[in-house]
Amino acid sequence: MIKAVFKCNPQGNISSFKITGHAQSGPYGQDIVCSAVSAISIGTINSLQDVAGVQPQVQMNNEMGGYLECQVNYSDIKEHDQVVAAVTLMDSCYQISTSIAANYSDFIQITLDKSA
Repeated sequence: MIKAVFKCNPQGNISSFKITGHAQSGPYGQDIVCSAVSAISIGTINSLQDVAGVQPQVQMNNEMGGYLECQVNYSDIKEHDQVVAAVTLMDSCYQISTSIAANYSDFIQITLDKSA
């Protein structure tokens, strides 16, 4: 099962996500849940860099897969427009992930941690 934890900063904005595990909803190369989650999470990171102009802190396991972590430090971003774009992208990643989980709950679990 894929487990994704999205964390909010004290202002209530999603500032990080950590995705672990494997969906195992189909054979390797045909796992649509894994493909969807990978596309959304990597797409978010790429968009943070290319669209928002923000460099998130990213950790991943390239060899075995099944681990991706992304954190945005909003306080380090100077331009207001970049903050707005980054907040929107992180929120979108969460919203799309919850939509996947609603349809494939046997393979993915989403948690929103507002305790920051």
